Amino acid sequence: MTISLEQVHPLIGNKFQLETSNGIIHLELVEAEERPRRGVPDNFRTPLLLIFAGSSTQPLAQDNYFVEHPALGKQVWTVAPTLADHAKGQYQRPHEDGGTCLYYQVFFN
Repeated sequence: MTISLEQVHPLIGNKFQLETSNGIIHLELVEAEERPRRGVPDNFRTPLLLIFAGSSTQPLAQDNYFVEHPALGKQVWTVAPTLADHAKGQYQRPHEDGGTCLYYQVFFN
């Protein structure tokens, strides 16, 4: 299944379920944006970047995870830690568990 900005943009603020070796983890989709094509041939999709926030008490390593959401079904995505965007105030965002948020990216190209 090809994921598009039109599919995921309405899901900002939703929780996605990830299956990990330590059990189920939930990440919140906080950002979705198409990235510049920068010479990508027309027969390829426009790159899509998804940013998720998760708990600092359950950090994830870069890996492939089963990711599930009711609107998208269950898929395998490569999830990688990323730095908080200071320009967007992400470094100050508290997590609902009382800790701080850690951020992750999923990139489709």
